[in-house]
Amino acid sequence: MNILDRFEQSFEQLLDSSVGRLFRSPIQPAEIGRKLERALLSNQVTSVDSTLVPNDYRVAMNPQDMVVFADYVTALCRQMESWLTELAAERSFTLIDRVRVQINGDSGIPRRAIQVTAAIADRPDFDHSEQEAIQRTEVYRVIKETSGMPPMRLRFASGPFVGEEMILRKPFTTIGRALDNDVVLESSEVSRYHARLEYTDGQMRLVDLNSTNGTRVNGNAIRVHAVGPGDEVLLGTLSVRVLPFASNGR
Repeated sequence: MNILDRFEQSFEQLLDSSVGRLFRSPIQPAEIGRKLERALLSNQVTSVDSTLVPNDYRVAMNPQDMVVFADYVTALCRQMESWLTELAAERSFTLIDRVRVQINGDSGIPRRAIQVTAAIADRPDFDHSEQEAIQRTEVYRVIKETSGMPPMRLRFASGPFVGEEMILRKPFTTIGRALDNDVVLESSEVSRYHARLEYTDGQMRLVDLNSTNGTRVNGNAIRVHAVGPGDEVLLGTLSVRVLPFASNGR
């Protein structure tokens, strides 16, 4: 398996681990890999005893495409950094500092397009935690721009997805077992079309879709109920906690 195939495989594994598996992008991992590789190769600087290549990369895409990656933008950036470091080593190139990759939304870029800029940058004060905070802030901005709503997180506290999280990024999000839901939950407790989260008039509401096992908010059975950070939602007996999306940390 060549290095680009390994990158694509690791990317696919990252996507498949997400509970919101239908939040998929038309942008394929190999496209990003090829753009990054081209940026690395086209910005070489040859010195007496080495060939320097960029270590600072910005991946820009339309906000409507970027918002699909909201759950795993930070993890994706780390994967791309590791892949570029491996690529440089395999080709005996020199990096003057650790590789950094950031993903940004740019409404001037057409849908399904990717733009990559690269530079050689010496950053003695490089800090991964600071970079991740910057990336989270960008994710927050893009979700707010594309949906008009402040994002929130769902953390699954029981069932097959226990411990996993997803970011709410659409004004309307359907939850259920059927594959055409936004959030697909493979649990016998969950109906095919169990519930819908909808953001209207500045408020997030949870709507039960006549599910077999019912929907509860903080222990109370509901048909329609406002939800926000701190609330516990039960889909049958499957527990989900609503959390704030912290743009500058968790």
